[in-house]
Amino acid sequence: MAEETKSSFDKLYEKIENAVSDLTTLKVITAVGDVDVSQTAVDQNGKKQTTRGETYQNAKAILSTIDLIDGDISTVMDEAFVNDPAYASIRDEHLNRLQNAQDIVDKNIKTLLGMVKTVGDILKEINTQKASQP
Repeated sequence: MAEETKSSFDKLYEKIENAVSDLTTLKVITAVGDVDVSQTAVDQNGKKQTTRGETYQNAKAILSTIDLIDGDISTVMDEAFVNDPAYASIRDEHLNRLQNAQDIVDKNIKTLLGMVKTVGDILKEINTQKASQP
């Protein structure tokens, strides 16, 4: 369906669909040093795809990922964050941000579920109205 012929409902549904597909993994990165982050948006088959590239050449970094389906949490970090007291506050801030990010995702999931329920209720009402028409 071409973008200009999509209804507001179709556009909303597509946005919800894209948001849900991005909710499977939470990634939190803290890096100190030479960091390069790039982001590009590409239109593929009528769907906007955003890709992000990250390079941490010569940087000290902590990477945490949470698989939101399985609940698995993994964290890898440069040993400086463990052994060097100068990096301890950065490590602690990373762990706080990880918890905050997880809380935000939990709230976003509840919001999306509410939106999906609302859309479902609207569709049910539309179908009921169509069925009752002669």
